[in-house]
Amino acid sequence: MNDLLVIATDCCGWPNLTKLENGHILCTYFNAPSHGLIEGDLVCSISDRKGQNWKKLSVVAKRPNGGNRMHLAVGLGHNGDILCFNSGFFVKDKKFVRFSGHWLSRSNDQGKSWKSEPNPVIPKGIESTIPFGRIIQTGPNQLAYSSYRSQGRGNPSQTWMISSYDDGRTWTQKSKFGFGDSNEATLCNLEGGPVLAATRTHTDHHVKLCEFSKTGKRWKEKCPLTLPMQHPADLIVLSTNCLLLTYGIRNLGLMGIGARVSIDGGETWMPPWVIHQFGDHAKDIGYPSTISLDKKGNLLTAFYSDYEPCINTRPSRYRVLAKHWSLRDWLPLSTLTLILAENDLSFRN
Repeated sequence: MNDLLVIATDCCGWPNLTKLENGHILCTYFNAPSHGLIEGDLVCSISDRKGQNWKKLSVVAKRPNGGNRMHLAVGLGHNGDILCFNSGFFVKDKKFVRFSGHWLSRSNDQGKSWKSEPNPVIPKGIESTIPFGRIIQTGPNQLAYSSYRSQGRGNPSQTWMISSYDDGRTWTQKSKFGFGDSNEATLCNLEGGPVLAATRTHTDHHVKLCEFSKTGKRWKEKCPLTLPMQHPADLIVLSTNCLLLTYGIRNLGLMGIGARVSIDGGETWMPPWVIHQFGDHAKDIGYPSTISLDKKGNLLTAFYSDYEPCINTRPSRYRVLAKHWSLRDWLPLSTLTLILAENDLSFRN
């Protein structure tokens, strides 16, 4: 199995991986070679069940004239529909002009075609926020995603969880979390337990863990997960109590993708490691999205970079990449055995 694959070239990215009901893997991303300062669409590519043989599939959200669709939150409804909340900006002369709307795109044919709703039913006050991360299933017919509002560079941001109780047709409830400062957040649902959010801060750009109690219907902050300038993160469930965090490392001198594991539902975390390094020439990297490929600890992480030293032809070029890796290469045997033994070897996203 190849270690590193190119999903798309001349695309800045913010990739989001979704494992479809047939086992194939969908990657949704921004298709322009800029950090959102030019026009572009949200598109998707698809692979086989092993995360190999990537092919361009369709346009998820077509840009408005003079604008782009660049932000996204993606996941599956209970009925199998793929949902993608997305937003973007109108741009001119490589500058943001104004917000271009909070849309919901939906596919009921495994991503081959999409229908965009420019005015989805969402709670008041969410219309000008930016969706991020995963759309998750939180209960029977219930879904949730996160969306944030930036107050400008260096200032605290605000983030909400938005919930649907009719499998994504309408979104009627919002709940603010990460009080004080919260930005890009990805949601994760522990079976029979709370909703967790790996949440980026906007003042020093570290990631912290927030927890939503379904019984008390309240958020609380748990702990920091990364150092400053290590953001944003993806958070997935590997087994009953095991969580995997992957995140961008943007510290000068160490531009890469980091990972951490918790085996007690997020109460404590093992020391981090680095699964990929981009080298000193990379300036714009990260935004990992991770899925488990099988029950043996094999994983696939997508991310983007403006420089990839492993590629000999034009390394200084925006690309969306996918990396195969395994927990077996990083964890002690005792920890790996515990993870694989839980739930009868049941890995899930």
